[in-house]
Amino acid sequence: MTVNVVNHKNFLAMVNELLVDSRTVLDVGCGIGTTLKEFCCPIKIGVDAHRPYLENAKSGEQFIKINFPAERLSELFLPNSLESVTLIDVIEHLEKGIALDVLRQVEVIAFKRVIVFTPRGFFKQIDVDHYGLGGESYQRHRSGWEVEDFQKLGYNVVVFNKFHDQKNKAFLQVYGKDAEPIDALLAWKDCSFLGAG
Repeated sequence: MTVNVVNHKNFLAMVNELLVDSRTVLDVGCGIGTTLKEFCCPIKIGVDAHRPYLENAKSGEQFIKINFPAERLSELFLPNSLESVTLIDVIEHLEKGIALDVLRQVEVIAFKRVIVFTPRGFFKQIDVDHYGLGGESYQRHRSGWEVEDFQKLGYNVVVFNKFHDQKNKAFLQVYGKDAEPIDALLAWKDCSFLGAG
């Protein structure tokens, strides 16, 4: 499996390229829906464990809002029930074992593609509240991810070179103004529809 490295920050364009053949998308850990609103799919579902994020989604962001923990998604969604599932800046907030289980669950739910975006390596982040909605415990980073972690699971990977830098408030707060930027990873896996063939 090859790994591509890009020197731009437009990961959303690449996510939308991966979503272009999907009408339905489930965004796990959607927060207030800022990223989800940029997805090209006409039918959008956002799941988040912190209810105030969903309650404070901007009115122009039209998506189905579900308050539910990522760790139990298989209780909510049937196998092969949605075309694509995204986890954008989410898995680093989970302990690694829990995150791997969540990936297994969404790989069963999606029948086209699972898409993950996360910092490369461990990006220290504690007790921040990006939205001012009391979600500090959900914002803490609990795991770090490398290219090899995704390759072992059959994912394709693109490295966004030096993606996280001083323009990111959390990066600046933890690492300071002179720190080297941190890469980000976009990983995706094509899922085969179990009923096909």
